Amino acid sequence: MARLAVVLAMIVGTTPAAAASLNAEASTDMRRRGLGWSDGRAAVELWGSVPITNGFSVEAGAATLRSSARHGGADLLGEAAVRLTRQSGAWTLWGEVQGVGFTGASHQNYAQLRAGSAVGIGPVQVSVQTAFAPPQSAIGGSNLYVAGRASVGIPATPVTLAAGMGHSTGSDDGSGRSQRLRPGGDYSDFRLDIDYVVSGITLGASATTTTIAKTRRSNAADGGTRVSFRAAISF
Repeated sequence: MARLAVVLAMIVGTTPAAAASLNAEASTDMRRRGLGWSDGRAAVELWGSVPITNGFSVEAGAATLRSSARHGGADLLGEAAVRLTRQSGAWTLWGEVQGVGFTGASHQNYAQLRAGSAVGIGPVQVSVQTAFAPPQSAIGGSNLYVAGRASVGIPATPVTLAAGMGHSTGSDDGSGRSQRLRPGGDYSDFRLDIDYVVSGITLGASATTTTIAKTRRSNAADGGTRVSFRAAISF
């Protein structure tokens, strides 16, 4: 992660400030799709975006996983993607090819295709996205995730409220590795966020839950209702 931070900082430092972005976040629990990726422990994430040309950009990120049981004991997560973004009226549309890698564990890496769109309606922002990982042995088959999110800024305050939901499905090759991204099979997840944003600094809290029954969870970090807190900064 330290090496990636240096690379991203160098890129941002040599790219016009209006073009590139760099973000860092510390959270009490790293949750994705309602699942724990840091085994319910504190995590640090870093990600950045650098435009190339004609709507193309390079997206990269890293996060501490702290020997995550979900990802074979991996210590670090690394993500890299090439994204194409287009504007259509009020809508922002994007699609990307992404690689997801893990250090400190073997046979955990996988690739996926992602796409999404977003639109602003007054103070309300609405977005939808999908991610499809074709059949790969590291995830025990294929994985499809579809999600939607809406957020609204409270007038005359720096507070934003957001709600989202998603659904995970896919194929199972019988190896048991599909439990990694879909414990117990297909499920839905729900998330509520409240953020306080001032001058590029965000303080927030999130509540997540899933439809994964307690009897289907492979460990304590799967499903269940969890509340986490985070602090982030954007450059």
